[in-house]
Formats: sequence, C-alpha cells, structure tokens
Amino acid sequence: MKKLLLVTAAFAAAVAVFVVLTIQPRRLMLAATSDGTIPGVIHIHTNRSDGLSAPDDIAAAAARAGLKFIVFTDHGDATRRPDPPAYRSGVLCLDGVEISTTGGHYIALDMPPAPYPLGGEPRDVVEDVHRLGGFGVVAHPDSPKLELRWREWAAPFDAIEILNPDSSWRAWAQQSGWRPKLKLFEALVDYPFRPAETIAGLLHEALDLPMRMAALTQRRRLVSLAGADAHAKLALPNADPGDSRFALPLPGYESAFRVLSTHVRLERALSGNAADDGGVVLRAIRAGHLYIAIDGLATPPSLELTASNASGTAASGDELAAGSRVTLRVRTNAPRPFTTSIWDGVKLVSGEHHEQEFSVTLADKPAVYWVGIRSTGRTPELTWARSNPIYVRGPVPVTRPFTRPPVRTNQPMFDGTSAAEWRVEQDSTSVAAVELAPVFGGPELRFRYGLSGQITPPPFAALVFDTPGGIAPNDRLAFTIRAERPMRMSVQLRAPREGGEAERWQRSVYISPTSEERIVYFDEVSPIGARQTLKSALNLVRSILFVVDPVNTRRESSGRIWIKRAALQR
Repeated sequence: MKKLLLVTAAFAAAVAVFVVLTIQPRRLMLAATSDGTIPGVIHIHTNRSDGLSAPDDIAAAAARAGLKFIVFTDHGDATRRPDPPAYRSGVLCLDGVEISTTGGHYIALDMPPAPYPLGGEPRDVVEDVHRLGGFGVVAHPDSPKLELRWREWAAPFDAIEILNPDSSWRAWAQQSGWRPKLKLFEALVDYPFRPAETIAGLLHEALDLPMRMAALTQRRRLVSLAGADAHAKLALPNADPGDSRFALPLPGYESAFRVLSTHVRLERALSGNAADDGGVVLRAIRAGHLYIAIDGLATPPSLELTASNASGTAASGDELAAGSRVTLRVRTNAPRPFTTSIWDGVKLVSGEHHEQEFSVTLADKPAVYWVGIRSTGRTPELTWARSNPIYVRGPVPVTRPFTRPPVRTNQPMFDGTSAAEWRVEQDSTSVAAVELAPVFGGPELRFRYGLSGQITPPPFAALVFDTPGGIAPNDRLAFTIRAERPMRMSVQLRAPREGGEAERWQRSVYISPTSEERIVYFDEVSPIGARQTLKSALNLVRSILFVVDPVNTRRESSGRIWIKRAALQR
C-alpha cells in the first residue's frame, strides 16, 4: 500500500509539473464596456443529433457563461420544423440545421421546413436554402476532414465560419511528427485546469480563407462568423462525434461557450418576447452587424467600427457610397499589448495601433474595410477580435453577363404523341411506371414512382430515355416539367463501361407544381463515382435518366411527374 501511495504521489507530482510547464496563460479579464452588442454562440449540437445534452441543459450552460443567445444547428435534411425561438434559463435559443452536402456542410438559419430533404451537391443546397428564404452559412470550410471541407466556392452562400475549434484540433491531429501529437496530449492534460484557455490554445487561422473572402467581398456581401461546433463529445480524428462509440464528454458546453463568441449589434434591446427577439437577432446576423472574439484569450471584448464620408455613416456589415475621403473610427477595450489593424480585404492600410480609440482618414476609393485585433504578447498570437466589413462601393461597373449561345439545333425526345421511346428502371423494392397522359393543352409524359423504405442499397426510381448513338455534339438538355409537389430530382447521363459499373454524371434540378422549363448544360454536370471528363464521353452516353432517390425524396413516398417537352439541343 505504501508503495502504491508513493507511486501515486510521484505520478501526481509529475502531472503537476507537466501542467505548470505546458498550461496556457490565464485569459485576460478586461473592464466591461458597452459597445451596444450582445454575446452569443452559433453552431451547437444537442442530443437531437450528435450532441451530448438536451437544449434546456445547454441553455443553462450558456447562461453560466454569460451568453444572451445561442443557435442550435443539429444535423438534418431541413425537413423538420425548427423549434420556435424560446427563452431557456434566460438565454434566447434559436434553432437551425446543419445540412450535409457532397462538398461540405451548410448551416441554414431562419428558414421554414423544406418540402423535401435537402442534400446532394452544395450548389443545389445553397439554391434551395435561398429559395426557402433561409440564411446559409458555410460550416468549418477549412476542415482537414474531406467530408467536412467546403469545396463549392462559386456558390452564392451568405456567410462563412472563419473560426471553428473542430477544424483546429483536427488540423493538429493531421500534422505529421511528434510535436503536434504532444500538443494534443498537453491539451488533454491541461484541459481540466483551464478549459477555455486550453481550447483557445489549439485554435489556428486558415491561410487561404482571407484570400477567398477578399475575392468574394469585392463582388458581394459576406458575413463572417465564429462557429463553436459544440457537441460536448470528442471523437477520433477521422470520425464525427456521432460516428464513434469511443468519444470523450469534452469539451463541455460551458467550456466551449467561454472560448469564442459572436457579438451582435441589435436594432433595439431584447424585450423578453422570444418570437420578436428572435427576429431581431436573426436580422442582425443576416446584416453582418456583428463581430467575433476569442474569449479564451481575453474577455469580455468590446469593438466598434464606423465609417463616415459625405454620403453618411456606416457600421460593420453596412455599405457606404464612395465619393469622398472616408474616416474610420475604432473603439475597443483591447489591452495595450494587443495590436489593432485596419484592412482592406487582405491589404493592410493602417496597423500597429495600441490605443483603444483612434480614427484614420483614407482615400476616396471602393474598399472592404474591417478591423482585426491581434493578441500580441500572448500565446498563441491570434486575431482576438474581428469586425465584419464596411463596404465602400463605387459605381457598379458595366459588365457583360455571361450568356449561352442561342440554340441552333433541336432534337426532340418527346413531342407529345408517344411514350414508346421511354422506359423506367427501379430497384427491386420500389415501383415505377411511365405512360402518355391526356392533359389539357396536349398529352404529357407521366412518370409515377414509389420508393421503398430500404436503407442499403438506397431505393431509386428512374425515367429513362436511351441514346444508342450518344448525345454529341449536343451541349444541353431542355425540358418542361412539373410535379405534384415541390421536389428535386437528378438528371443523369450514363455511359456503359466494359467490365465494370457504368459511368454516370448528374445535375440536380428543382421541380415545382407549375410547368417550367429546365435546362441542363452538359459542362455543368458532375461525375458520380469514377472520375472522367464529360466532354470526351458525350459520344459514349447511352442513356439519359431522370432519377428519384433518397437524396432529395423521402423513403416510403410516392408521387407523379409530368414532362411536356424534352429535347437535346446545341
């Protein structure tokens, strides 16, 4: 027993020494100053998906951390009706959804339930969220995990997470060598003693995001957010928290809420009416009236940025017309070692400010101004607080919009007289049929489908038009289509491959209950499975398929689709 006690004491002493040598410094406690914002945290998972705790428990943790609002973003396909705004433990709780796409994850806020499952390619999910009136946020865009990393930068998303702790610890885990592994081990040992500081010590700043954001904000508005990605579960590096049975219950929600925060400038003070207050907070987020801060370095933060010229005055998230010199005013409670800088995109225009209040007058020109405050003298040195931009816009340049060449040839696939060239395919558990349907205005193709509830392999039903001679030299497929209810389906091109599974390319299209023309351009389709450029394979395509599957249609559901016209064109 004595030997065991000695060994235990020696181990405890070794741990204590290790912690003293490796632990992050305490976060700085700053004088609280009012900047007209309220603190909150976005991107939180509950036990409704892969988080640990129920919303009530999470809200209680948020209250202890001093937050005024939180946003739940459980994984889903957006068909669940979001919970209405509610006050829990005095914290305003808002409900969104995190949607998995084939090119990363996309958070939808302030959106009604979708009439069909959202999923598939990111460009289509972004389009659907916009159609439904939602506000879309690219989650963990720089994640080292391919399934989580955003890969559709041409899509018109509304906002982007520029900080996400999940991406940071995965980045450490992915690095080669023993030092990154030691860093994670240090964090695991130090976490019980200074949880917020320890997590903040793992944060990193992506090198490519500033360049991408600068390019995007030259053309349009883009809101910058911090995402906690809080699960209260730590899984293996290559697994999501919900995928692994070997997950640790950390970092806890309260600890995560003390690491970073989003500070929103409201149009009015919160009233206590959850429905009204939810709208106020969401409008501020949509407008970019906010800044983000790493509370694990110093707290509570305060940051104000305004710009004024002869056209008026603007704050973060707003636009200001160019036409005269612009004066930027900055007010913050940053401690003196910290360094405040003013940027125009990725160009530094005024740096090395250590005073808490200053102004700078700049030339009259279009710009995207934002403020970043570095934690100079702290380890690690990060951007402690970052404003959203003020957009100084000049006259909109006259540009010629991209247009496709007019149709020169039209090869009908359906002319309203016969369905003989069309057939159906389906898995063994689903049903499908096609017939010529008499409709006012002329006969139409009617495709009926019924998907089974089978999980693996996924059920499908397809309307098929065979093209034994290929589809070259055509460059598009045009068709007029409607459905019983709003839905999305996949238009696929299939080329047989000797000795293997056929190659396929697809483009998803939205279908409304009203007949509308849709055009699928062959240079916009994406490969499914094996990678091959489409251009060289158009002559090999032997079938065009209109596919209904669980990507955008519920299992155990049925429906009807009508096609009025269809043609290959070039």
